[in-house]
Amino acid sequence: MANLHRKTITSDSVCPRCEITHENATHVAFLCPCETHVWSLLGLQQPHSIDLLWDTTTPVGLDINIWPTVALAILWKLWDSRNARVFRNERHTPLDTLRNIISDFTLWAFRFKDPVSREAAVS
Repeated sequence: MANLHRKTITSDSVCPRCEITHENATHVAFLCPCETHVWSLLGLQQPHSIDLLWDTTTPVGLDINIWPTVALAILWKLWDSRNARVFRNERHTPLDTLRNIISDFTLWAFRFKDPVSREAAVS
C-alpha cells in the first residue's frame, strides 16, 4: 500500500488488516498486530525484518535445510491473508492464517524426500 500510495494509485497507505498504520512489506510480514499474533501462535521468535528472518535460530526439531522453505511458506500465507482482505473482502483472523499455514505444511510435507524431515514438518 505504501508503494501504491507513493505512486498516487491509492488514496492512503493504511494496512487493510489492522487498519491502524502505514503498510509496507515489513509491516505485512512482521509488524502488523495480526501477523505478530500468527508468529506467536506458531511459537516462533518474531523477526523484525526479512534480513533477520534468515538469521533466526532454526526451530527445534526442524531440519536446518527445510527452514528457508518453511519461512517462505509462512510469509506467503501472511501475504495471502492480507490479499484475502484486499481482493475478496475476507477477514482472516490470525487463527485462520495459522490453519492455512498448517494446511500448506501438511500438503508439502510429503514432498520432502527424507522421512525424518517429512515428520518434522508435520509435527
